Amino acid sequence: MRSSIQLSTLNYALVVAEEGSFLRAARRAGIDHSALSRRIRDLEYAMGTRIFHRHARGVGATPAGERFLGRLRSVLLELDNTDAGQDGDQDEQQRLSIGSNGLILAGRALDAVIEFGQCHPNVTISLIEGSHPEPRAMLGGADVDVTVTSPPDPLAAHSN
Repeated sequence: MRSSIQLSTLNYALVVAEEGSFLRAARRAGIDHSALSRRIRDLEYAMGTRIFHRHARGVGATPAGERFLGRLRSVLLELDNTDAGQDGDQDEQQRLSIGSNGLILAGRALDAVIEFGQCHPNVTISLIEGSHPEPRAMLGGADVDVTVTSPPDPLAAHSN
């Protein structure tokens, strides 16, 4: 298994969800059907959970997949929106501040952030991690452009 998750693989997962079929998603993305299927399988393995139910009529997101894909759409949309503020000067240094309660620096999303940084060398990325469930609160109200959080642990609520 690969230790990193490529941003293109995350995008492919969204295309599979939108198309409801590996074959249609592969055609749309311009990638071989078996290569796409392997990438999604490897992504699921890396995450330790199934993202998609596979059936004769195509694929559908599992409950865990729905949550993951929803968060992924939000993060990628925020990353895409960082380019919207540029005034056309490609040499101007942009800033992106990402707050997290541990998910990014745990590794899964870090690979996507690194790939984004490589594709956008004019963006300075700040990763801010804390233990508070809401990164904005842990930052004392400081502004962050993107907030990535892991879901709360349902067992923690019952431990008291």
